[in-house]
Amino acid sequence: PWPISNVQYSWQDGIQEMPVVGVSTDENQNLWVATNAALYLLRPGDKTFTRFDGASGLHLPGSPIPKCDDSAGLLDPCPAGEAAPPGISEIVGGGAGEGYLGEVFVGYWAYHDWTITDGTEQDPWRHSGKLDRVRLKTDKSGNPSLEVVRFDMVSNNTVQYWHNKSVVRMVYDHFIHPHELYVGCDHGVDKISPDKWHPPVGPWFLSPENQQSWMSDHLHPQACLHQTCPNGAGTGSVPQMLADWRGLAIAPDGDLWVGGRYAAGKIVYIAENTEWWKTPRTPGGPSVFQPSYGDGYDGSCSGNARPIFCPPLEGDPVNISAVTVAKDGKVWFASGTLFNEPKDVPYGIASLEGHPFGIHDNFTYYDPVRDVGLSESDVRDLLALPDGRLVVAGLHSGLVIWDPVTGAKTPIRAGPGIPSDRVLRLQLDMMVDPPALMVATAGGAAVLRILP
Repeated sequence: PWPISNVQYSWQDGIQEMPVVGVSTDENQNLWVATNAALYLLRPGDKTFTRFDGASGLHLPGSPIPKCDDSAGLLDPCPAGEAAPPGISEIVGGGAGEGYLGEVFVGYWAYHDWTITDGTEQDPWRHSGKLDRVRLKTDKSGNPSLEVVRFDMVSNNTVQYWHNKSVVRMVYDHFIHPHELYVGCDHGVDKISPDKWHPPVGPWFLSPENQQSWMSDHLHPQACLHQTCPNGAGTGSVPQMLADWRGLAIAPDGDLWVGGRYAAGKIVYIAENTEWWKTPRTPGGPSVFQPSYGDGYDGSCSGNARPIFCPPLEGDPVNISAVTVAKDGKVWFASGTLFNEPKDVPYGIASLEGHPFGIHDNFTYYDPVRDVGLSESDVRDLLALPDGRLVVAGLHSGLVIWDPVTGAKTPIRAGPGIPSDRVLRLQLDMMVDPPALMVATAGGAAVLRILP
């Protein structure tokens, strides 16, 4: 329903704040745009965006959910059941189905105090952040309205752990295992089956029939601080290094590639949410990570244990900012610093070929400035196009469409191409032909259907 042209959206289209942090479409081709403070909708045929915020039911800062499930039962009021400033962190378009006209998932920033109890049952902010399932409906006069359901992530096997609070990346499977949602968080990765959600029935919200039927929390390939993890797991004396799963990509076989601050890997798919989070899923069985990268790394930049890139030691940050799978099966990883801590180094771009993965791996490294033509070495986001080229986004240098085979590189910069050179997020809508490259920037949104 959208024109096969390149379109930019900004203030003049009804977007009232900047930056734009996400641009996505759902299965009815509703266009969703998010700023930190609001969610915007442009339906096919609309002239301007409709704006939704806390008054519309979104759980933004200052608009907490009134009640929430917890170890002690239903908490009323819910402690800090809202986003932390600045608010929305990420969106991804979802499905369409009976009784609703479209769907988007809205992820939020959370409160952290980084103490030993952060993310536990003792954390006063354990219910902060999280995500909303937002379904589009219309009121009696035909105006759009929202049905909002809050998904409060908690460990499947115990209400002691609420580690996943801030959402840093979401991907939604439209094709292989339709309507599965993957959520990369500050601690691990969750699988959510939004169509299976229902209000809890009976006394215990986390029973297999209730929340565990639609949520699986959580998995993460591991690394430990400056040594191999003992007995296959982190312990109190050897810190397990887990954070910021900004790289998520659905593999051609329906498994999930993930990349985080310290490690990476591929999570084998299983439909049942009561089982997906377990590793191993059968006692004595294989790991759910086939393969895993980061643990057992000796600092030598050789072998298959390296966390994709080559930091000084295991457990030093590699800051994976994106993962994407190209048409030839190569998996591409980008590195971009987050916190500017002393060890934070942007390691550039890596491709991974597996024959098979985890057994005979071929790593190739690329310099974003020299090889890709960015004007900086930090990569914000990375996407593979169906023609084999890659779209690479810098923090402040716009986009480059890069062909790793021929080396050809075409920049797309602020002004004619995109609203701003400060890119925050890329998504690719493969439900339309030609595909739509959706770009969130500090100055607005762009939907690119005709690529140079």
